[in-house]
Amino acid sequence: MVQRPKPEVREAILKAAAGAFADDGFERAAVGDIVERAGTSIGNFYKYFANKDELFAEFLPRGFTAELTRRIRTQVEALRSESNVFALDAAHPYRRASEELLAFTIAHRERVVFLFLRARGTKHEGFSSEVVRLLVNLALEHTRTTYPAFRVTPASKRALTRIYKAFVTTLGTILAEERGEHAVRGAVAQQATYHLSGLKALFLAAETREASR
Repeated sequence: MVQRPKPEVREAILKAAAGAFADDGFERAAVGDIVERAGTSIGNFYKYFANKDELFAEFLPRGFTAELTRRIRTQVEALRSESNVFALDAAHPYRRASEELLAFTIAHRERVVFLFLRARGTKHEGFSSEVVRLLVNLALEHTRTTYPAFRVTPASKRALTRIYKAFVTTLGTILAEERGEHAVRGAVAQQATYHLSGLKALFLAAETREASR
């Protein structure tokens, strides 16, 4: 009797693959490891997927990176000309966009971890750097209205690039290390406090230096 494909087996393979790709990256995530995580066999794997490339395409579907980028841009642009993020009430567009972005990253934890930390050797290798460039550009746009005395120089852009590289890496690490949603939210809140306070101090210090010249 020919066995019919079982949706639950396919789903178990996809879930196992998500964990393997997030933990090890594409190259190091072996099919044997994936099926072991899924509690199935190599033979079963090939009933559902032609190869690891096909599996990866389902793990990270077309359009996901564009959607993540859009949500990141929406969050930052929602800040508008506000200088005190911590004084914003829950109804402010920035707060809503931040919650939507956080919920999205938690729901797609393995995909975001892969993109931010494990994408080396794939076509997505440069994605985290693209996000850093986007965040730097958005931060500079924000300073033009909120901190007009802040001078944009090659040195200040390099400083912001280093800051946002650390920010993206830290977010990926939080999602990789903190397993429960409550723990992720707490760690992200701590990171946001540190990051936003640091940026404000950086911009204000630059304005003070300019004013004293």
